Amino acid sequence: MKLFILSYLGLISLVASAQTYQEKAVAAVLMGEAWSEGVFGMTAVAEVIHERTMEKGLDPLQIISAHRGRFHAFSCVNGTTLDRLISKFSRESDYPQALRIARIACQTPSQLPGLSRSANYFTRATECPYWAKGNQPVAVIGRHAFYRLKQ
Repeated sequence: MKLFILSYLGLISLVASAQTYQEKAVAAVLMGEAWSEGVFGMTAVAEVIHERTMEKGLDPLQIISAHRGRFHAFSCVNGTTLDRLISKFSRESDYPQALRIARIACQTPSQLPGLSRSANYFTRATECPYWAKGNQPVAVIGRHAFYRLKQ
């Protein structure tokens, strides 16, 4: 019984730790960017977020909120707010999975599997935006191509 209670309390703290605003916002961005690509796609996008945090010395919330000119660095945030994204995606059945990935990306990023091969940018595989010209993707996961670009 004691082991059960400790396990249960551990699960509660694990669930509670995943409820920070930063993790909810990252999970919503993962859903907005790669929900259709499942766990692998959302994990790879989380790795891009983490890679940018390392390069820029910012936290994940700052990375997903960043603007590039008049557009956000993550297109799913364009024309909306993080609060609205959280509200929209938190009702979906896949959101808890996105929240688990976000928790790892925010709290223990060394546990991310490296699917994106240290990519710091991604786009749809069928696109070639100006910033990708002359570069080859380091990974293709589902319908997304991931790039490692020099800063």
